[in-house]
Amino acid sequence: MPQGKRIWPPMTGRGIPRDWLRSGDGWDTGCEGCFAPTRPGEGRCHVLAMSVNRKGLRMPARVMLWMAAAWLGAMVLGGCGRAPTGALPPSPGATWTRPIDGTVMVYVPEGEFLMGSSDADGKAGADEKPAHSVTLDGFWIDRTEVTNGQFVRFLNAVEGYQGRCGGQDCAESKVEDQDSHILSQEGRYVVESGFGDHPATEVTWYGAQAYCQWAGARLPTEAEWEKAARGTDGRLYPWGNEPADCSKAQYADCSGVTVPVGSRPAGAGAYGALDMAGNVWEWVSDWYDPAYYANSPAQNPLGGEPDRYKAFRGGSWGYLDTFIRAADRGRNKPWYSGFNIGFRCGGSSA
Repeated sequence: MPQGKRIWPPMTGRGIPRDWLRSGDGWDTGCEGCFAPTRPGEGRCHVLAMSVNRKGLRMPARVMLWMAAAWLGAMVLGGCGRAPTGALPPSPGATWTRPIDGTVMVYVPEGEFLMGSSDADGKAGADEKPAHSVTLDGFWIDRTEVTNGQFVRFLNAVEGYQGRCGGQDCAESKVEDQDSHILSQEGRYVVESGFGDHPATEVTWYGAQAYCQWAGARLPTEAEWEKAARGTDGRLYPWGNEPADCSKAQYADCSGVTVPVGSRPAGAGAYGALDMAGNVWEWVSDWYDPAYYANSPAQNPLGGEPDRYKAFRGGSWGYLDTFIRAADRGRNKPWYSGFNIGFRCGGSSA
């Protein structure tokens, strides 16, 4: 920590070191691991850190307001971005609204589920095998994908998108890619008309991770994402084993591109999460390893060792039904952004 400065309030996470995101004369923002898996150097939680020196608190008014809101959210979340807990765990599919961005989360209970695919699924890729039992702690996951409207609020809070997410670009705007729905007007970021409630796209893995931290959450792991989608009965799709159609998912057989989040309620997953098949691919926290399932931990797996690719899940509006199966796996480099890749956030239950 810089000399002569102290952090308030003193929040500690799960042993992940503080990472200074920005420094200035008399103030800093920092982040603590709390909602995140504990792989060193990843998933730090952008909870509040106010910093003072001998000259007193010094920060722009809008930054102070943003930090105050984040601190209040962290207090509501249980001190460090955790979803509320009580004497008894929430019931499966229970909902809770995250205060910072207003996202509804659904609860997935602890327990065992079948992850991956067997040879009986003729559409399964080699990286989905073998099917194996995984036990997870209870967790929360967003009911819908993060929207363009929510994502530009984050960009305005961090005052930019280039180099603002762990030193990496958060996303691409309309300037870099005409498929983006992020515009800059009069010094602020806005969403292209008609796309505010569509899933955020053109977001890098770094941008997805940073957004979830800002919101007091984290990216879900691959295992969490898959359990939230298919439950414990090994179903092929979030809704069951019935074939895909356009009432359940936005995929290649349907007209158009992205649709507003939550537009396909008939395709809800085992615990009430929506759009887990189609609409957009969703970044998860894991490093992708095509052979990981052969030797992954049986409890709370966090993914492969750091390598070239990060994993994403769920298929998208431009992909056939093979790719919207709950066990299908995708990957790309973490700095990649595309018109069919978005994300949702998750969080631990304690």
